[in-house]
Amino acid sequence: MPPLFADRAAGGLVLAQALSPHGRGDAIVVGVARGGVAVAVAVARALRAPLTAVDVERVNALGLRLGATTASGPPYLTQGHGISADQLEPVLERARRAAETLESRLHLDAQPVAGRTVVVVDDGVITGLTLAAACRWARAEGARRLVAATPVGRTDGLERVRQEADEVVCPHPLEQIVVVGQAYDSFDPLDEWYVAGLLADPGGGVTGRG
Repeated sequence: MPPLFADRAAGGLVLAQALSPHGRGDAIVVGVARGGVAVAVAVARALRAPLTAVDVERVNALGLRLGATTASGPPYLTQGHGISADQLEPVLERARRAAETLESRLHLDAQPVAGRTVVVVDDGVITGLTLAAACRWARAEGARRLVAATPVGRTDGLERVRQEADEVVCPHPLEQIVVVGQAYDSFDPLDEWYVAGLLADPGGGVTGRG
């Protein structure tokens, strides 16, 4: 399929238009680090909302993708994977530590989301595991209303996210997409320093940078 967006910043502009009805005084935008932050910048600007971030790490064991987790929130784990609790706990703890480490490196000044409309943004959805875990984190933190948003997503992955959020906003739901990068002309990995810069100055000049 041809790319839908030049880069994450362009995807963010399209998503921001779709999210314009959610521009209200209590909204806060949470980008899923790393790539989701580059999309969330445009959303935060459009909604005139503060921007923060949360990291979500994959939970893998024995070559299987079991789910995803944030540093402190409840994980999102698939069912029927056959992994014992003794095997699961160390890999889950490792993923939580990795999320905590990245958030520390981003110098993340976490803002409270309790009692607010929380717009959780990622750069794309395939399985939905990452965005679903981010939604569980926001719910556990006391979000009043939870909106999950992404410029592009596979329909079955979006359905998984829909079970966790009050609303899912996706301008380009697709039945056939294998990896998120297919939707972007430029989809390079983002350096930690670059993401930290976006979070420190979301109103500054932002280029696509993948």
